[in-house]
Amino acid sequence: MALSRMAVNSTRELKQDHVTVRRIRDIAQRCSDKLYAGEEIPLEDIQILSVVIEEFIDAFHHGKEEKAYFPGTEDKSEVYSEEIRKFLIEHEFGRRVARMMQRNLKDWKAGINAREPVARFLKTYAVFITDHTGKEDKFFDMVEEMKSLSAEEDRELVRHYEICRKDVGGSARVEELFRLIGYLEERAWMK
Repeated sequence: MALSRMAVNSTRELKQDHVTVRRIRDIAQRCSDKLYAGEEIPLEDIQILSVVIEEFIDAFHHGKEEKAYFPGTEDKSEVYSEEIRKFLIEHEFGRRVARMMQRNLKDWKAGINAREPVARFLKTYAVFITDHTGKEDKFFDMVEEMKSLSAEEDRELVRHYEICRKDVGGSARVEELFRLIGYLEERAWMK
């Protein structure tokens, strides 16, 4: 029984990451809505959100997918390889949207009114996350249903995830990112 539980461990970890990614999406969407409504949001909070997107979603979560999970599953099926190709393109789209938001945030902090582009890119990022994680969750469900990963392959993926964790600064940094998400969720403008 322990082996079958382990056989989905790497997949379930990514699905659990998606729960956190959706929390970040909700923050981005709320921030965008408030900016469009003309409400004030501390630029420091938007900067924190930008860091969380870059480090948790892109470097950590997408890092686990791109460096470990996708290479470990793409040769299992032609369907998988085609889906993975699409996911990689979507990851690049998300990176570009995040960079455009960061660029406009930098301008805003320098005194240029960039409220609207920051709001637009946050909204675009939130829509991207909703669409993207939904498709990936279906893919992960398919991998689990087809029992595509052996217990040994799963253990190897989990080992690779630890490398990804170290790449973003280790467990302490990942925990700090979780604290930052919680901090943003508790800000007055999120209420």
